[in-house]
Amino acid sequence: MSRRLERGLIYCTGIWQIVDGLLTIFLYGLYIKKQGSKAAGLNIPEMHAMQSLFGSIFNFVVIFGFFLIIIGLVNLYLGKYLLKDGVILWRTPIWFLSCGIISYFMMDVVSLFLLMSSGVITLAKNKGFKRIQTTK
Repeated sequence: MSRRLERGLIYCTGIWQIVDGLLTIFLYGLYIKKQGSKAAGLNIPEMHAMQSLFGSIFNFVVIFGFFLIIIGLVNLYLGKYLLKDGVILWRTPIWFLSCGIISYFMMDVVSLFLLMSSGVITLAKNKGFKRIQTTK
């Protein structure tokens, strides 16, 4: 049995998370930054307060985008170097399932589906690999 399906799902997940992180930083982050600079009709202290607030939101959005990019790179690494054919893995599918749960709370449905699918398939194939090894 090969792990080609899991590798494909994890590659798709990693690429999606990197793209999602870049979109978060460059589209949403710059939109937030632009909204903070449009504080019209306010006096000087209120304008500084609004710019500070939107600056903090911008920083959070950029950190969140970098978090997505780092998780995507980690998943690409795991898919390339740790998902080997015929090897029983226990920590890697737990990582995929944990990232899937985190994706659920972030409302990232694409990552949720891909990570949960690859985690469950990896655990199911582990049972198959274990049975093959015990019958030899």
